[in-house]
Amino acid sequence: MTAAEEIRHRAAETAASAETLEAIGVGAVAGAIARAAAALVDPESDIGSEARLLLVESTGLSREMVGWGLTTTCGDASADALEALAAAADLTGETSPSARSIPARARLAAVVLSGNVFTAPFRAIALPLLAGVPVIAKASSRDDIFPRVFRRALEAAAPDVAASYAVLTFEGGDTHLEDALFAQADVVAAYGSDTTLGHIRGRLPATTTFVPHGHGLGAIWIPDEADDEVVARVALDVAAYDQRGCLSPHSIWVGGDAGRGRGFAERLAGALEAIRDSLPRGRLPLDRGAQQLQWRGVAAARGDLFEGDGYAVSFEGDGPLRLSPGYRNVSVLSCASAEDLGRRLVPLGVHLKALGVAADTPARRALAAALPAPLAPRVSEVGSMQTPPLDSLADGHSPWLGLIRHTQID
Repeated sequence: MTAAEEIRHRAAETAASAETLEAIGVGAVAGAIARAAAALVDPESDIGSEARLLLVESTGLSREMVGWGLTTTCGDASADALEALAAAADLTGETSPSARSIPARARLAAVVLSGNVFTAPFRAIALPLLAGVPVIAKASSRDDIFPRVFRRALEAAAPDVAASYAVLTFEGGDTHLEDALFAQADVVAAYGSDTTLGHIRGRLPATTTFVPHGHGLGAIWIPDEADDEVVARVALDVAAYDQRGCLSPHSIWVGGDAGRGRGFAERLAGALEAIRDSLPRGRLPLDRGAQQLQWRGVAAARGDLFEGDGYAVSFEGDGPLRLSPGYRNVSVLSCASAEDLGRRLVPLGVHLKALGVAADTPARRALAAALPAPLAPRVSEVGSMQTPPLDSLADGHSPWLGLIRHTQID
């Protein structure tokens, strides 16, 4: 059997579990996902302990950061929370005689995963299963540890649910193997560069729903004077996953004059120093080390640079936005107003996926409403940029896109 034939066989085998998965029911599936998640969160469990060892090696993150990622991603995935999420999305399949529509599930979801944030596959796998849709995932060839340990945890929790989830690993860009992966899928969700997504989109039939998740980054808006708690929360947003994810902030915009912006940059450096022991930065790849050196040199020439062991904060007044190399290198810039902020973020377009705001909910809502098109990021309180709810919008779209359609009855 060739590699492509093996993939087609695995996909067909996974898709064939759809009726069993539906018969198991949302409550039992939620319970299975919750038990698997809890096992990964627990550092004393066999799978939790092993996951930490493997993920430190595969991701380059510190053990503390790996533990933080597992806890913040999987820790809230209780059975009750997952059932409530399913109920809110009307995934139970129960319809009244007077209902105007009947939910129709996809037969198979195919997911192409990336390797920049190791916990991202949890949502990509858990939501289809919760919706009653079998899922086959192509893990990143750079790091396939989390998809595989989650599969093992799910197998231990509920083998019948685990039968609806398959994970494969092969080199990205192999169109022959990817086409075999997509052949039986009703929905294909893909994480990767814009170029990768374009190649995949062009090969899918019109009957397949495509859900792209391209390159992204985040920003932060500090409209007023920030207290120590706000600065510490911003430091957590910068430190999380060593600033390698699509929600990671690369620029922080501070309202007011240059003195306020410079003061915030200096205090943020102190907060990053304070968090260094509890969430140390992982190893720095050689290519990022070179980028970091260049970025810091330009920052020092243009303004002020506050740096320490494993972090750097630049302040360049109201100068142009410069994206950092990540790994806890971040720019602070002055910005006159929220309106000016929107204009300065517009060039990021659909790539702006997260906007942290140091303000209450009404203020965040007002800011979100005032953002010019095509900006549509997730707007959250600072300190929670890297921990979105499981059912949060993805690139502005429903997390259930392609998994559930509705047959309307008139």
